[in-house]
Amino acid sequence: MNQVQKDKKSTLLAALKRCDNPYTLAQIEALLVKADKLQPIGDLSKKYPFLLQLHSTRDLTLKTRLKSKKNNTLTRYQELTAAPGFFLSLLMLLMTAAIINNFSYDEQGFRINPFIAKLAVVYGLLWLVYLLDFIIILFLSYKTNTKIAQSAFIPKVFSLLFPPLGIGWRHMEAPEMTWLPYHLWSKCNEGLFNRLKQQFSIPMIVIALLIIPVLLIEWQFYDQVESWLNTDLSFVLDMVQGFIWLAFAFEFILLISISDDKFTYVKKNWIDLLIILLPFISFVRTLRIAKVARLSHLARGYKLRALLMKARQGLIFASFFYRILAMKPDFQLKKLKKKLDQNRTEREIIEEDLLKFSLWMRQKKTGSN
Repeated sequence: MNQVQKDKKSTLLAALKRCDNPYTLAQIEALLVKADKLQPIGDLSKKYPFLLQLHSTRDLTLKTRLKSKKNNTLTRYQELTAAPGFFLSLLMLLMTAAIINNFSYDEQGFRINPFIAKLAVVYGLLWLVYLLDFIIILFLSYKTNTKIAQSAFIPKVFSLLFPPLGIGWRHMEAPEMTWLPYHLWSKCNEGLFNRLKQQFSIPMIVIALLIIPVLLIEWQFYDQVESWLNTDLSFVLDMVQGFIWLAFAFEFILLISISDDKFTYVKKNWIDLLIILLPFISFVRTLRIAKVARLSHLARGYKLRALLMKARQGLIFASFFYRILAMKPDFQLKKLKKKLDQNRTEREIIEEDLLKFSLWMRQKKTGSN
């Protein structure tokens, strides 16, 4: 053992004597139990020092109100259009919620609310703004000889297919940044993700809670409430459910746009994704049936839509229940402990692969001698 390693060992022993954290001590104890087993990896790390780089690379800092290092026409255009683009995308999401959640359809036929029809026309006209914005960005990129980052260009293309995705637009030249109200240009890292997730937690529980009176009215008190309000209650209930959908969609789009591991985010929030997708499935399916099917098929389309809407209501209630559970310390601790065990298992598997590789390297070295 060289002097550097001896000094490091002495420093670690001194720190261990000062440590009174039982969790840290338990981790060190578990590591020492495996010390002999891991010795080949230790020998391998002498030749490949990068194996000793065990420090976390997570960025938990909150970096907001950033400025782009470049100053060209494309950058200035983005600075000018970032805020209008965000709020226009939010407006498009609001209009989407109204269109897909509020249309009349019963067993006698398909009817489009005149207001929703006009809203759909406005939606189409506003889509032209996205197309124009896309063309301008391509033109400025060509004119200034600026390369657009792929991680920013692809979401821009997807926003032409579904404009509300513009809520999560990235900076074209610095794709690690996105624009948010109050925060302005912010770095998309774990720190920003955790801050927004925390800010969404309580409001989303309250919004999901709105599904309970909707269910009670639909199942038990529909006629009484409709008589008391003296209005078309189905439209009111659709509006409430549209608002709930809007909140879930806004949270999902914003957080997945910031998340680096989008697949993991979808995997963890599959309930929210289903809540968002079910109205689209119902809407597209209903439109297709209304255009090409006979009356008997229309009736089946009505039942399909009703089934999908009930499924969405159940998922919203499940999401509400899960979010409430997630606030309980015992539930959170058990959930985190399970993740920790899974992570430990994955780590042990990787260490076993390293051991096999180190033994293979040793055998190869011995054979060559």
